[in-house]
Amino acid sequence: MAILNIFSKKQAKKVSKEPKQEKKDSPKASDVQKETSAPVVSKGYSKEHKILIKPHFSEKFTLLGQEENKYVFEVKERATKNEVKKSIESIYKVKVLKINTLKAPQKTKRWRTQKSIQKGNKKMIVTLKEGQKIELGI
Repeated sequence: MAILNIFSKKQAKKVSKEPKQEKKDSPKASDVQKETSAPVVSKGYSKEHKILIKPHFSEKFTLLGQEENKYVFEVKERATKNEVKKSIESIYKVKVLKINTLKAPQKTKRWRTQKSIQKGNKKMIVTLKEGQKIELGI
């Protein structure tokens, strides 16, 4: 019969009629954090610096920067165009007109009998307003 007790209706617990007393003397830890809402940044970097990985240098993209005022950056995989736009405008103090996205797929590499996966990357081509430049040390 002990097996069938699982399926029977549960007995109602006896509830005490005494009201619970609330402690209002000490504030909760979550209330203290809400009052001091300073942004938490690890290792001295802001969120804008964490989105951009590095500028991408190649012959093709260097010519784009000189002729068409376009610059290429490698970014985090989950970065969006709006996040990249805000971060570039805040870091380099320039006006971004347009952003194009390139996403390279993962590649499988083989060495003898072992297979490994080479991680893909995400690049963003940023078009700046005419007359503005980013000094990247090219």
